[in-house]
Amino acid sequence: MTVIESLRNRAGLIASGAASFAVLVGGLRLASGEPLVQPQTDLGIVIGIAMVVLYFVLTDTRGGGR
Repeated sequence: MTVIESLRNRAGLIASGAASFAVLVGGLRLASGEPLVQPQTDLGIVIGIAMVVLYFVLTDTRGGGR
């Protein structure tokens, strides 16, 4: 499986996970009165999502995927 095929197969999972995480973080920040955009923390979240995507791609390209 190639990287592009892996990303296509996992696109829905990645998008729904990222969106639900964003809603959860946004709701918690709104409820606690913090600013919704916090650049340093948000960069860490983006890096975390990228690491999950990289894990999926590596797993799929090595033959361990679906």
